[in-house]
Amino acid sequence: MTKLIAALAILAALAWAATATASWIAKKKAPLAIGAGRAQIHATPVEQDRAMKKAQWRTAAAIAFAAVMFATFFRLSVGLSGQEGLPVAVTAGLSASGGLLLFSALPATKIPASNTRFPLLPKRAFLLPAAILAAFTAFVITAGLVPWFTAVKNDGVPLLLMAVAFGGSAVLALHRLNTTLALADPRMSAFDRRWRELSARNLLTFTNGALLTYFGTAVILTGLALATAEAEAAFPHWGVAGTAGGAALALAGVVLLALAARGALTIRAATSKSAPTPITA
Repeated sequence: MTKLIAALAILAALAWAATATASWIAKKKAPLAIGAGRAQIHATPVEQDRAMKKAQWRTAAAIAFAAVMFATFFRLSVGLSGQEGLPVAVTAGLSASGGLLLFSALPATKIPASNTRFPLLPKRAFLLPAAILAAFTAFVITAGLVPWFTAVKNDGVPLLLMAVAFGGSAVLALHRLNTTLALADPRMSAFDRRWRELSARNLLTFTNGALLTYFGTAVILTGLALATAEAEAAFPHWGVAGTAGGAALALAGVVLLALAARGALTIRAATSKSAPTPITA
């Protein structure tokens, strides 16, 4: 436990140092205002590419921090619990949540109050993650009432709590995308809008994938519990069905995670291709 607390303190110090350094750099390299006269009203492709690379460093910093968290906590969690499966899932969730929290905390230019704000995602986009969490919660509560489902009681509840914590971190990251600029140069307002829309879409896909993976893992554990001889007598063939259903949910989650990763890797090209040309007349 002492090692775990020490590791938490070190990671918190690293996160604080990274955030403070990034804030200092952001202040030193604040974008210059566009002066009057014959100021350039269009950003060149080189400037656009440079700005988008700079916007990507926040995501890269969050991923690096999540990787450090996972590498640090994995051995500790396995050693403390004596297991491997559940610690991997919980550590991965904690690491992803930590990365999203760091992404939300990194400095960025606030969207001016005078700017008209539009939602980056339609309201209906949030129906799927809400439905997954609701179904996951109902499943864990219902399965916990069955005597044979000790695995769900021991593993399903931590997985559900981890999913809820991850969902909360994703909401904070989405709020950050809604309230701050990714490309602060006013000449790139159209690119900034498109960048944040694509980032929000990738974040939602990533969140849905993670929630489905956690849900599927819990269902697989239930299916394995149903496959025991005692449970098989009361629930014939339910073990195989539960395991197959959980595997399908987990596989769907992995596919969504892969799509989110692909979207993050190709966001610069997608932004350049689909952003509308600003009206300058």
